[in-house]
Parts: sequence; C-alpha cells; structure tokens
Amino acid sequence: MHDIRLLPIRLLGPEELPLCRQLESDREWSTDAAKWQLMFETGEVYALDAPDGDGLAGCVVLTPYGDRLAAVGMMLVVTRYGRQGLGTRLMKHVLDAAGERTVELTATRFGRPVYERLGFRPTGGLTIHYGPLAGRTEAGVRAAGPADHSAIEALDARTTGADRSKALALLLAGAERTVVTESGFAIAWNAGPQRVIGPVVAPSEEAARALILAAADGADRDVRIDLLDAYPGLRPWLAGLGLTEGPAVLPTMVYGAGTRPGERDGYVAPTLISMG
Repeated sequence: MHDIRLLPIRLLGPEELPLCRQLESDREWSTDAAKWQLMFETGEVYALDAPDGDGLAGCVVLTPYGDRLAAVGMMLVVTRYGRQGLGTRLMKHVLDAAGERTVELTATRFGRPVYERLGFRPTGGLTIHYGPLAGRTEAGVRAAGPADHSAIEALDARTTGADRSKALALLLAGAERTVVTESGFAIAWNAGPQRVIGPVVAPSEEAARALILAAADGADRDVRIDLLDAYPGLRPWLAGLGLTEGPAVLPTMVYGAGTRPGERDGYVAPTLISMG
C-alpha cells in the first residue's frame, strides 16, 4: 500500500471526466456533465489517484482568469481517504499554481475550516435558487447578438477585475439565451435538467430582475441561479415567484489581496459556484 501522504498530484484530461463524476457520487454530489466540460475547457483539474486503484482519492479545479484572478472549486476527497490531509494538499497545490493571483471560492460547511486554516477570508454569501420560472422580456431588455459580445466581455472584466473572455466565449457560443440592458447582461445556458442563469451583471436591483426574467424566457426546464450579495432583495423576490432556496447560505471567500478585484457591487450571479 502506498503512503497516502506521498500520492502525486496530476493534471487530468477531459477524457477522465467520468473519474470526477465517480468521486462526486461518493460524496453525494451531482454536477451535470456540461458543467464539468466547461471546467475542463477553461480551467485545470488536478487529482490524486486512489492507491487502491479504484478511481480518484481527491480532486480540485483551478480556473485562472488572466494574471489577476483565479477561482477554485470542486475540492473533493473520497470518503475512505477522508481526514488524512488530502484536501489541504490539493488546496496548497492550486494556491501554488495560482501564483500571485487573487483566489476566490465558495465554501461548503465541511470545507470552510480547511480554507480558513490556509488563510482564506470571508467576503459574503451565496444562495442557490432553483425551480420553474415563468420568464418574460420587458421593455429595456433585448436579446444579445454577436455584435454585443465584446461589450459583454468588457463589462464582465470591469465587474470582476479579470479577463474571463475564454470562458465567456464558450458560454456565449452555446447559450440558450443571452440578454442585455444598459450596463447589464445575463447569460442562460442549459446543463442537463436545468437552465443555468449566470453570469449576471446588473446596475440595479430593478435591472437584475428584468434580466433574470428575460434570461428565463422560453425555458423548457427548471432554472437555477446562484445569487451573490449584490441585491439582497432578489432572494425574497425569487421565493415569491416560486423558486426554492437552498438550505443554507454558502460563504464566499478570498485569498491573497485585501479585496477582490473589480467593481463587484453589480455582480448578481456567478457562472458557476465552482468558477466564480
């Protein structure tokens, strides 16, 4: 039996996505394959092979955005190798890989103590919302076309303080619906049984409501949107529309710089919890 503390960390290829989903299943997580594919295409998926030969012992995803920002997500250790320091090893590895970038993540209740020991600091909270949503497109919001893509990328860069053009280009190419308003946008894309609405940037709560409804317009499945703290009134509003809210507020955290880069006041929803 190999010493688990000496397991090498390696970079996975997209063809190894089934191993990640097997690991998720052990922890009773279920991330749609479309989301995993996006993470593989835009980020770096690191893993430890299980010494018993049965899949992975752990994995984590680092998504670098230019030279200023990176997101970390999907930090998982299989149950039978839990509580042996593998999560900390994986996190130290991606922090080294991130270099001088500010690193942000959304924590689970179990992961937060690990992140705090490594120096992450809380910045706010995120809530998951899902269910059927009757969308509509109101005055002041319109469907975006290719001519709008450069403006969307520029607004996203100003909001997040980072170049996320690679991820945005992939999302925009496969989006079910992209809508814009003055100084705001929302991208809606299908992942299995849900239409994911994110990222969303809006200059006001009123604009955020209009963008969310327009992004849900014509959906043939339930929607999901993960709300940040930009406009707290959106949470009761979505509940009033019939969406279910997840059981807990998940803390958002940052490592590195004193504050996250960008003008975050209008950042309504991330692309994914695991990608920022």
